[in-house]
Amino acid sequence: MTGIVLDGGRVTGVQTSQGDYRLDAVVNAAGLYADRVARMAGVDRPVLHPRRGEYLLLDKQAGKMANSVLFPAPTNNSKGILVLPTVDGNILLGPTADDLPELTPDAIATSPTGLAAAVAGAKRLVPAVDPRLTIKTFAGVRPEPAGGEFVIGPTEISGFYQAAGMRSPGLTAAPAVAHHLVEEIAAAFALGRNEAFDPVRHGLPRFSALPPRDRAALIEKDPSYGRIVCRCNEVTEGEIVAAIRRGARTVDGIKFRTRAGFGRCQGGFCTARILSILARELGVRPEDVTARGRGDSIVVGRVRP
Repeated sequence: MTGIVLDGGRVTGVQTSQGDYRLDAVVNAAGLYADRVARMAGVDRPVLHPRRGEYLLLDKQAGKMANSVLFPAPTNNSKGILVLPTVDGNILLGPTADDLPELTPDAIATSPTGLAAAVAGAKRLVPAVDPRLTIKTFAGVRPEPAGGEFVIGPTEISGFYQAAGMRSPGLTAAPAVAHHLVEEIAAAFALGRNEAFDPVRHGLPRFSALPPRDRAALIEKDPSYGRIVCRCNEVTEGEIVAAIRRGARTVDGIKFRTRAGFGRCQGGFCTARILSILARELGVRPEDVTARGRGDSIVVGRVRP
């Protein structure tokens, strides 16, 4: 989005790099950039600064060291470093909470000091934590609002709503925030319920979780479910194709929908196969397949004719 169109203190449209749109309401849920979007509407809140958190993901071999989420006592700027068992049997350590002077392209890079702090914090809860079992490290940046509170609801500009400053526990609070804003907007515009809308979105079949009889039936219906692509998480070609047909266009899009590439080898064995399936199903060259989107290519060409 490049601009917000106002008329008499009311939102009437937005300008984007893909064209202009007329509308009656905008919800500012732009995360780290929510302050910039608010300024487009002439609203001076929220005031945000970036706060980085670093994590380590341990192999499933570490999975038995904790059977519930372990929290330390909260600090002044975060809930502290957790030891968190995942639904897939791994252990997640983190996050740290480091305030950054500004948001830069390398803000999501991990650091030796940050990862060491995450391990040290986890060891205070579970001394048996072994960082040698790490299979992935990553960092994220969250928007820390001035005053430490979410910025939610209507503003002085009619039709411009905020869902900003979503600091921890923003992920947990997101569904409730969404329901609250829907109720506010529906009341403001006298909207009725759309009885034709079906809110149920059925998930993709998870082959590894099916009993043998259901696996056999699925393979008989579609033999591609009998070809394992990701050996770590037992993700099949059929699951990957289903994800593509429901909108996945990148390697990470496949990863987040199917868990292919999220296992012990972190895509070392399956990435090339996933890339080729994406190219085949989308009708593009392998060079055109990206990790996350435009400008994030994985391969640049063939080394042999």
